[in-house]
Amino acid sequence: PGGGGGGRAEHPPSVAGHAHRGPVPTELYVGLSILRAIDLGMTNLAMQYLNYPAKTLMKSTRVVFTMLFGVVVAKKRYGVADYSIVALMVAGLVLFMHADSHSSAVFQPVGIAMLTVSLLCDGAISNMSEQIMNWYSVGQDEFIYRLYGTALFFITLAAGARGDLRDGLAFLSGPGTLQEMEAGSDPTWSVSGKLLTMALFSATGFLSSSCSAAITKSFGALAMSITSTARKAATIFLSFALFKNECTVEHVSGIVLFVASLVAKSLRASRSGHRHHHHHGPHQYVDKRKSHQGEEAV
Repeated sequence: PGGGGGGRAEHPPSVAGHAHRGPVPTELYVGLSILRAIDLGMTNLAMQYLNYPAKTLMKSTRVVFTMLFGVVVAKKRYGVADYSIVALMVAGLVLFMHADSHSSAVFQPVGIAMLTVSLLCDGAISNMSEQIMNWYSVGQDEFIYRLYGTALFFITLAAGARGDLRDGLAFLSGPGTLQEMEAGSDPTWSVSGKLLTMALFSATGFLSSSCSAAITKSFGALAMSITSTARKAATIFLSFALFKNECTVEHVSGIVLFVASLVAKSLRASRSGHRHHHHHGPHQYVDKRKSHQGEEAV
């Protein structure tokens, strides 16, 4: 327990195996909340300069920024197989989206810069969340609750200053959609329906965030980023299949590349776990036998 001082400087605290039992400092939650606010703000502002296909193309490279931040800042080491799998995944998704966008993708420099800032913040949040949860031995639900609670405080202040909070409360207090309320037409939504939908959306969002944080804590930021990218790709693929869009060779090639990357990742994880079992199993067996023989000798 007293050694390993050099390992702390070389590896993240979670890898070094030393956990800090104290509470997570409030300034860390504040810092992550600010990064998340910048992430969401830049993404929304970028939509003024980019259309949806362009945004999706850029967002599909999220896993690259997570890996980049892990290598440069968190000093993590990834194997050649990890880099190859990520490259294959991004190439497949970009190829698929490029076939679906053709000339409709609009790339303006300002929008690209905003999305780049958003992706950098996202990569920082993923890696820092992994470090904090393992270093301070905090559960993912407590971490998400405190992080989003801190973010809610600052977002509420900002919304109040801009007047958005007043407009939002006025919208929730009356029946109908925004267009119906402005036009004075018959409402199709009740106040209770709005509140129930908002509560369901918040509950499912918290469950999703909890699962994401659990993956980040147990398997690392890269695994979480790959999972998130796979979820987004599955949604795109399913919507493409269900709505009878034209399927080209480029679409099929993109799907094949993406699925191949997921299969390669699964096979690699399976072989790694199998190798780990064989590596540790005999030693544990020998240790147990020695312990048993020692008890008999006593």
